[in-house]
Amino acid sequence: MNGLFCENEFCIYQKQGRCILENIQLDIQGNCVECIYINVGEETLNDLKEKLLRNL
Repeated sequence: MNGLFCENEFCIYQKQGRCILENIQLDIQGNCVECIYINVGEETLNDLKEKLLRNL
């Protein structure tokens, strides 16, 4: 898989640890300008956290 390495799992352009965009721009802090975050509701996020904690 091509693409730059990306740890931001909340960006819609991140897939399997890589950016799916061919060209990106970085701001002065090194953050991707094209990043679009998914909207995860607080209830969903809390449910996922609780499930994960039960498995630890």
